Amino acid sequence: MRIVLLLTGISLLFLEHFVLPVTPQVQFVLFITGIVLLGIPHGAADMLVATENASGKKTFSATRFHVHYLARITAFALLFWLFPVITNLLFIGIAAFHFGETDLTRFSTKTLSGKFFVTGYGILILFVILLPHFETLKPLCALFKSGKRNELFIEFIYNFRYQILIFSGVIFCVISFWYILTNAVNFYEIFKFFAEYATLLFVLYHLPMILGFTFYFVLWHSVFSLKNIFRYLTKNGLISTAIIAKQIGFYSILSFVGFIIFGAMGFLFLGNNMLIAYVFLFLAVLTAPHMQVMHNMYNKINFLRAENNSTNQ
Repeated sequence: MRIVLLLTGISLLFLEHFVLPVTPQVQFVLFITGIVLLGIPHGAADMLVATENASGKKTFSATRFHVHYLARITAFALLFWLFPVITNLLFIGIAAFHFGETDLTRFSTKTLSGKFFVTGYGILILFVILLPHFETLKPLCALFKSGKRNELFIEFIYNFRYQILIFSGVIFCVISFWYILTNAVNFYEIFKFFAEYATLLFVLYHLPMILGFTFYFVLWHSVFSLKNIFRYLTKNGLISTAIIAKQIGFYSILSFVGFIIFGAMGFLFLGNNMLIAYVFLFLAVLTAPHMQVMHNMYNKINFLRAENNSTNQ
């Protein structure tokens, strides 16, 4: 699967640089299409995942789950409004950890070095997507009052974007060395991982920002998330793939309706740049509670894996 996705990314890169550059309008259409087909569905199984996470406990209340889920969305939206800079930095850290947990399920994340390893992995991916193309991001930041108030901070990031990127790469190399020293690793697996990771970073660095984000978040991350979700939910044979697909379809339709209303209002009242900015903000708020559900799932997976290993020994 990873090889297929990397070849897809290399093909996009070849198309962008040697055949026909993808216009910003087409990039945005691809991004929205991908969100509808893969991005939203990969978060639509959250209630099934939460139900499975709660297995072994006395009760699970769907009503309580939905209330808590909506409360987290509301709280995160409020934080973005009240403390935009701090909340954005917090979200980058949480999202980075989430990306690392999803992509690196083959590695142990229970140790302190493991947690730094997956977070550093995700941060470097986000920085490679955002920093080299910060000239695309700057006008989006300027559309908000907080962006105008923090113009000096944004300008600092813009002026030192490559230094920040290099520093992040060096830090990740140090963290990786620490992880290898403090965990039992298969050196073939770690070599294979770094080869794949370097290729992924190369592709993301050379793609335009929106196309790179579409490739990583919509395609790469969503595909591996769905794969992990299906494997987790069907592990005991108690939930069929048909039930999972039905649940994903139901919640995806609800999300589609909200997304269509949001998009229609955006096209009526917002310009292109403002619409792009609000779409990213909408996704950030929507995925905040999703990341908590998925984190609990990966904790459960790690616990079950450790339990199986101790039994086999």
